[in-house]
Amino acid sequence: MKFSKLSFLVCCAGFLMSNFAVAQSLGVGAGRQGSQNYAVNAGLSKFLSEETDLDVRVQAYGGSGQSMPMIDTGRLDIQLVPSPDVLAAVQGVESFDGRALENLRVIASLNSSAYGFMVRKDSEYETVSDLKGHSLTYGFTAQPTLRLQVDGILAAGGLSIDDLQAHMVPSVPNGVDDFISGNVDAAFFSLGGGKTREADATVGIRWLALDDTPEAEAAMQKFVPTAYIKTVEPAKDNVGIEKPTPMMGYDYALVAGSKVSDDAVRKIIKAMHDNPDKVRKIYKTFSQFTPEGMVPKFSGLTLHEGAKSYYTESGLME
Repeated sequence: MKFSKLSFLVCCAGFLMSNFAVAQSLGVGAGRQGSQNYAVNAGLSKFLSEETDLDVRVQAYGGSGQSMPMIDTGRLDIQLVPSPDVLAAVQGVESFDGRALENLRVIASLNSSAYGFMVRKDSEYETVSDLKGHSLTYGFTAQPTLRLQVDGILAAGGLSIDDLQAHMVPSVPNGVDDFISGNVDAAFFSLGGGKTREADATVGIRWLALDDTPEAEAAMQKFVPTAYIKTVEPAKDNVGIEKPTPMMGYDYALVAGSKVSDDAVRKIIKAMHDNPDKVRKIYKTFSQFTPEGMVPKFSGLTLHEGAKSYYTESGLME
């Protein structure tokens, strides 16, 4: 009898430990609550909680400059981050100068919004090159990697910041506030950002166009290698777009630490690959997501081994 009870307890303990091992914990980094980055990562966390057996938790930080180092050291596991920020972290430039993050790995790519310069709807400006000699938000001491994005857009328009009046602001939302107040001619922001709608509702906006040429794209990529020129079409959600408008685009990179297990990475990718309709609903900027397009193609960034094996086995990558 004693042996039977002991055997029963051992079996129960083994069963519980087995279940515990299956429920792998996954920490998802995110920007501050209310930001676009928080929204996309909270949406990703909800999706993974519903579609995998992973124990997912989202943790908000001031920005990817705080969360990516934690992924690098293994204190967080994954995060959706704009690809230019990931590249800066891996290369050790801008806010990561002297502290390159060598343990970041890419899992997947998700299409993102467009980015550019907003001006008042009734202004004379039509293209980025029209801004020469006028004022533009710049500086972004709280978001220094964004300076490269501004420099890239200007380069695509045949300009540099020296050709304009730099209106220094600590962050892009502060810049939009100054734009609304009439203190600057143009402001850098994302097409899908909440501040974009606020600016349009307050003063009316439109976006400046780039030339959609290989030369303009090459000039942009000298500053932001992961960027490309995308033409944004008029649509209900595309505030400030009245006609097809070429702007800067770049993808979100789903980043993981090198120590995140291959098994967890494969579960994440499989869930995304098998449920494209649900991925598109994570956030509006991912509305054009396709399983075929999720294979990362970022020059200078390393693919996680678990992702590499999944994409190879599924025929998405040679």
